[in-house]
Amino acid sequence: MISVSLGGCGGGGSSTSSTPANTSLAIASKVSVVDTSSSGQASLATQLINPLVIGPKAISPGSLPANSDYNTDTTQVYVEERSAEAFDIINEILCSLGQTRYDSMLNLGDYKAQIDLSQCSSGNDDASKAGQSSQNQSSGSTQPDYEFWVVNSSRADGGSPHIVKAWIHEEANSDSEPEKMMYAKLTITEAVSATNPYGIFTLYFAAHPVANGVTDESRTMFRGYLKSEEDATGKVLLKFIADGGFDVNGDDTNDMTFTEKVTVDRSGDGQSGGGSTSMSSAGAFGSESASYAFAFNPSYFLRRDALGAEVCLNRTSYDETAWRYGMYGSSGARVNRISGFPLKYTNGGTDYFGWIGYWGLWFPDSVSVPDGATVYKMNYGSGATEVPYSVARVGGKLKKHTRKTMTLGEIKGIPLQMHDNSDNNEYRIEWNGTSFLKTAVMNRTTWLWEDISPQETLDLTALNQTELYLWSEAMGGSTQIKLDSCSWDMGANRFSCSASDASVVIVYLENMVYPTDTVPSTFACFENCPDPASLTGADPFFDTSAMQNQNVPPDDPSLQYVSYAFSASDMKLKSSGTPVIQSAANNNYEWGTTSGPLFEPSSANLAQLACSWDTGNTCSWQARSNLDSFYTWETGINNWNQFTALRSGSAYLTFDTPLSVKYARTVGSDTSTYFLQYAGFGELWGIPGKCVNKDTGGDTACGPDTRWIPEFSIPAGATLVNASDNATEYIVKPLEKEQRMQSVGTSNCTGLTLTSYTLPDISEFQVPDIGTRPTVTAAPAVIGGVLQQ
Repeated sequence: MISVSLGGCGGGGSSTSSTPANTSLAIASKVSVVDTSSSGQASLATQLINPLVIGPKAISPGSLPANSDYNTDTTQVYVEERSAEAFDIINEILCSLGQTRYDSMLNLGDYKAQIDLSQCSSGNDDASKAGQSSQNQSSGSTQPDYEFWVVNSSRADGGSPHIVKAWIHEEANSDSEPEKMMYAKLTITEAVSATNPYGIFTLYFAAHPVANGVTDESRTMFRGYLKSEEDATGKVLLKFIADGGFDVNGDDTNDMTFTEKVTVDRSGDGQSGGGSTSMSSAGAFGSESASYAFAFNPSYFLRRDALGAEVCLNRTSYDETAWRYGMYGSSGARVNRISGFPLKYTNGGTDYFGWIGYWGLWFPDSVSVPDGATVYKMNYGSGATEVPYSVARVGGKLKKHTRKTMTLGEIKGIPLQMHDNSDNNEYRIEWNGTSFLKTAVMNRTTWLWEDISPQETLDLTALNQTELYLWSEAMGGSTQIKLDSCSWDMGANRFSCSASDASVVIVYLENMVYPTDTVPSTFACFENCPDPASLTGADPFFDTSAMQNQNVPPDDPSLQYVSYAFSASDMKLKSSGTPVIQSAANNNYEWGTTSGPLFEPSSANLAQLACSWDTGNTCSWQARSNLDSFYTWETGINNWNQFTALRSGSAYLTFDTPLSVKYARTVGSDTSTYFLQYAGFGELWGIPGKCVNKDTGGDTACGPDTRWIPEFSIPAGATLVNASDNATEYIVKPLEKEQRMQSVGTSNCTGLTLTSYTLPDISEFQVPDIGTRPTVTAAPAVIGGVLQQ
């Protein structure tokens, strides 16, 4: 069973259906091994829970116009099932193909498409990567990942196949995959219909290594095909194979090899069928393999692995998870963010096309655009123009953090991340209404969150400080909790505190600083104060250990802190006249270096640091929780660590930071408030994650054989509130959802018979004869799936 998550699907076959001239045909952006359930019931554990709203609801989905974005935007639904892991490569290709908008670009010639790979990565549910990314608290934790495709989409007439050609250049990546050029040819001969939900098509693809800008077509890194075929009885057979490897060390032999094969045989209505899958890989870190046989009918899905273990899944009872969302205003129109736009840069007579936005400047092929260079903002559509601007680049950036408060009772059950200095471990903790519980610890070898069983109570009677300093994606980042009734134990040299639902929780909303903003010219820093002479070393900060707790009041002239100067004229933070700019890589801080709180050392600000139990002492750590606002400086060699803007004279173009919105989720009698980040259509971040079993889809402890998925889904029509003004309301709608069939006893599947199907052979592969990559000098016609013309 191969399910199609988009309405269109098609491909190469022996005959071509006739449609009106110049009508495009489309295939899916994702395939899996079973159709979605339209008549089943989501489990109580994953049913979308409606939030409680106090007072009248400003936006009612039922009152929105039928032609509003909210009502016309569709939700893609697909089934996630373990044997579909063999489709990972092809699903990345299909998703990226969907971003090229080849259906809308029919017969418009060769064009460039700028693809955001982060939207299509098969590793988004990797539990280990989720653990690693939880350590990345820099500006780049959610940045897009672009690459250029050259595409041609054509159809001669209504009786001819729709042919899509794609040339994809991929640079070498951190996973030791060499630079490569991939060729793909998609031939669609029959569109989807009521009797054939896939259409008939073939997709051939092959990748070749690239060295010094030259593609070596005599060597193939990997190749494969995806075919949809229909027999005389209406049965649909789908075949997929990918075979190849990578030469990691440059000795002309494949150090890593892999093969993935799938055959699916299904009835014309898609209600019954079966198939086989096989996956194997080998490399420096060992080898692994898996194979499955499966069969299904309208009610159940049976799967058997290579060891004979069987799993029976209920097709009409499932768990459901949303992965992407749209956010809409009171009229039902999409809420768009000005997060960036395309650019052209000319150097040495050659035009290069890239992108500038909140995360910095991006150009392909290692193009370096210096500070002060002239670039052109590309405006498309009727009256297309190129507007010149000067690039302003600095190797660091200043961010302002504005204080917001709530109570501990409002974040009950929300996972918070805490570093424990006593054992140097990273923990996930949660407030349960009476105490903080340690629920998981980070394994820094596997980068997996490991459950703590039984859960441990965090001891608040032996603390170094009177506040808890935490980090939580669900709270928008840095989070502080001001503890109650703290007393100092002189003998133990510790604080003893308590907490309740009424305890104050502090979060800060973040905005990037631009030259037109009013910013203090001097800053004080007490912790994580970057030393410009040590930014590439193991410890890039000044030693401020003596500044944390000083036995003088904040207004005492002898108070110690690190001083910095900042000027909006050059946007650089300076220490004794030296810019705090990291100019070379630091493997200890690969995501960049970020300072602690920076603030103007005014009397009013310094007074906020007076210790609550003794105002004659200075508790510098209180800057994070007591100040109405403070700044941080971030520097590094990554684009997202740097300030990049465009200016025309003294006027600067600015970009929208991700919009902070609040979501109140009610489970039982408890309502918890999440601070989520909305970066644009489809990009809503901050929902915490959990691990599920790959075989059964059920919740489980994180491990090597698990998936990382959002902990809950937000239902269509739910209300989000602007966290800045605490008033503006939006409604949300899932755009992409997965269903996971629930595991039941194998006796339910006794009516299903497993068949060992013949798997595809690479001998059936055909070279995608699309020629060398055309030279396209025009700007990208499509960026991240959005048409620019």
